[in-house]
Amino acid sequence: MKILEIDAGNTRIKWRLLEYSNQQVEKIKFDSVLAPGLVGEMPDSLSQQLHELKEEGIEKIRASNVRGDDFAKLLSLFCESNFSVNVNYALVSAELAGLKNAYQDFETLGVDRWLAMLAAFRSAKSAVCVVDCGSAITIDLVNADGQHEGGFIVPGLQLMQRSLGEHTANLKYHPHSNINIEPGTNTAVAINHGVLLMALGLLEKVEQHWGLNRSWYLTGGDAAILSSFIKWQHEVNSELVMDGLGIADDNSRSSIKD
Repeated sequence: MKILEIDAGNTRIKWRLLEYSNQQVEKIKFDSVLAPGLVGEMPDSLSQQLHELKEEGIEKIRASNVRGDDFAKLLSLFCESNFSVNVNYALVSAELAGLKNAYQDFETLGVDRWLAMLAAFRSAKSAVCVVDCGSAITIDLVNADGQHEGGFIVPGLQLMQRSLGEHTANLKYHPHSNINIEPGTNTAVAINHGVLLMALGLLEKVEQHWGLNRSWYLTGGDAAILSSFIKWQHEVNSELVMDGLGIADDNSRSSIKD
């Protein structure tokens, strides 16, 4: 069986094609595109990439979507037209696969955070801290019994950088690839390094107060940058949300919707 998995995030839309055979799973293809500014749009680059999978014989499609109903409708129409397969969208549950949601109104937790926690907790089989470093930096804590203990949300690195440029007259943001935590000797470098230092300060504070005896997982577009400065043991997994899709699909019909 070939399964297409899609992680439609705010910054990037990632996908991978898996083949299940003799109880083994093989990743056949993987790619991603920059997400459009309008959340309801489906970028042409994604349509082109997925169209190239038309002859693969895809039998199931499962997706994580934080881009809203309009995007989901476009994606569903595309997949029905090209693959004759409905898209199964992951849902957030109060409890699933041993993981218990901390939110009283559990459906308001982001589905990408939920899936990442499912995958991390399944992988570690112990207490975890899950950090998603995308448009926002989200931090979620799960204890050894699978109880989600809540988390933190702050703007992501690029969002903080752009915010300074857009809302101040003299602090224009310019992308800078050589990022470190040394004091900047011009405005662009000072912004980039300062934003990084703020994010690292948050992670270090979480590690000091709540991170002991937890397995740390980092995912998202800026995970590699933050990882290079983190001193404690951790794992970077760019496909953590998609790993959670399989767990949600396998464990409960109520965890997905057509």
